[in-house]
Amino acid sequence: MILKIFFRAAAVGVAVSICASVLGVTMVLRRMSMIGDGLAHAGFGALAVATLLDATGDYKMEISIPIVMAASLLLMYISERGVGGDAAIAVVSTGMMTLGVLIFSFTTGYTADMCSSLFGSASILTVTNGELVLSLVLAAVVIIIFMLFYHKIFAVTFDESFAAATGIHTALYKVILSLLISVTVVVGMNLIGSVMISALIVFPALTAMKVSKSFGHVIAFATVMSVLCFVVGFVVSAELSLPVGASVVAVDIIVYAATAALTAVKNSRELHRARDLNESHS
Repeated sequence: MILKIFFRAAAVGVAVSICASVLGVTMVLRRMSMIGDGLAHAGFGALAVATLLDATGDYKMEISIPIVMAASLLLMYISERGVGGDAAIAVVSTGMMTLGVLIFSFTTGYTADMCSSLFGSASILTVTNGELVLSLVLAAVVIIIFMLFYHKIFAVTFDESFAAATGIHTALYKVILSLLISVTVVVGMNLIGSVMISALIVFPALTAMKVSKSFGHVIAFATVMSVLCFVVGFVVSAELSLPVGASVVAVDIIVYAATAALTAVKNSRELHRARDLNESHS
């Protein structure tokens, strides 16, 4: 029974890690990583609303998804109507966080609910069979949609103006990316936490960019690293009874720091080698 519960939570985490890493590469390259962070904070408010509307907790994910999607569309609308991107993110994220705190404050046991919503569950027992099925289905939908529109997303990511000039409906694909991020945030909130989920979007992408250069290779490497970091962090959290989200993010940070340090050393050696070569020829 314990093994079944363990693998049920692990399956959700792996699915979230794959979705977050794949979308994270695009978000980081487009300098939209803060949007993912803003939606993660919006997810906290959405989960509070879902808790208020669904006392049994059976349909929190189904209620949260449309709310976070609406927040992502509102964020895009505000940012494209004269308000700066950072300001738009601040408006949406702080507004939803405030709403979440107020709602949890008026419900019983709100302290435990707030901690779980923000930083993820400290127990793997919280993932139910229904959440497992829904999470895997939603993760599959996210990956399938991303792969179907891979080439259009690639074009919009690297040169939005050129993509628009070639007839690609860039606004549509920006909306698709925002909605996919919204789904990923909601799927990962219960296990990872609304604050921690943004790290799963950013760190694997940054790590992969230190190692690979092509778009496809970066996505592949980010996916592998994200899954490996989750598995290690998940096992550590289970062994030491630590929160899953914090454990996974800690591993992601360590891997990124190590990769950045090794890359810096490698670049420094190559620079010195090039200087020595130039001096020997001069």
